[in-house]
Amino acid sequence: MLMLSFIFLFYALIIFGEKIPEVKDSSLAEKLLGSGIAEEESEAEFSLSVDNETSQNGVAGDKGRILTLLNIFGFVGICVFSLGLFLDIRILMAKIRKKKILVVSARHIRAKWGVWDIFRIVIIFMFSLFILNIIERVFFSSIIEGKGVLRFFPMLKTGIMDLAILGLIIYFVKVKYRQRLAAIGLKIKDARKLIFLGGLSYLAFLPILAFILLTVIIVAILFNYYPPEQTLIKLFLQEKSIWFLIYSIIMVVIIGPIFEEVFFRGFSYNAIKRKWGVQTAMVLTALVFASLHGNLIGFFPIMALGLLLAYMYEKTGSLVSPITIHILHNAMMVTLLFFGRNFMRLVE
Repeated sequence: MLMLSFIFLFYALIIFGEKIPEVKDSSLAEKLLGSGIAEEESEAEFSLSVDNETSQNGVAGDKGRILTLLNIFGFVGICVFSLGLFLDIRILMAKIRKKKILVVSARHIRAKWGVWDIFRIVIIFMFSLFILNIIERVFFSSIIEGKGVLRFFPMLKTGIMDLAILGLIIYFVKVKYRQRLAAIGLKIKDARKLIFLGGLSYLAFLPILAFILLTVIIVAILFNYYPPEQTLIKLFLQEKSIWFLIYSIIMVVIIGPIFEEVFFRGFSYNAIKRKWGVQTAMVLTALVFASLHGNLIGFFPIMALGLLLAYMYEKTGSLVSPITIHILHNAMMVTLLFFGRNFMRLVE
């Protein structure tokens, strides 16, 4: 089944490539699609290879490198997606045979904090954010207005707030309720095993994620719905400063997932689970998690991701696997944005 899915996706990429002139013109597409393209484009490709040696066609050389990277990315993507399908088939077969899928000895420490403490954290977060916004607008905007630095403030503010709330949660657990950090899943026992398990879980989740996203996009097109432009997406597609991009990537791929998992799965999930049970806690945390992440297009895929993260936390009793999954997901999203950024450069 792994081979069959790989072949299917491979030929789907070729068929898709035939309809896009930029992909069709690439050297990899020529090798894959056969002699027809080679005969049609041989003279143009020979001319391009000569022109690339001259300084006046440096842009063409850049486009060639971008095409190579996009081809490699597409090939790796197909391999990863095929492996995910293979894992899903194995999981389905195990379900049919009534075998256990995830055998992990999870040890949960009963949380002493409650649902009201979640609201306390949220209130403090909103108040602190409000104060930071006032400081930014009153004091800093007039000082650095027109200097191009103001765009850095939202990401810097996000980083400050994430670290502050993380510290506040640790205070609630350690000082107020006198519990170990293991109560919110912050433990390193069997970390390597749990990281590997998180990676496999995300691979198996990718085909499901792609199906949900494709379904949502089709429905949105049928109802003529177009989501509003996201600031973060615009940043990764248009930002020129390499240092600002590096800082943004660290925030989105590393700091953000750690903070969100500690808050949603470690703190909120345990409080809701204590009051209303596992299933309610999974659904509620996934709903809020998805609601805070943007538009209608992303709501259902992100909610599915939230359910997976809660499931892995419940099964393992540790945040290591959910954090691994979350980091992998955000890293893939950022990679796709840079893929889109290079594709835009290619078609310009």
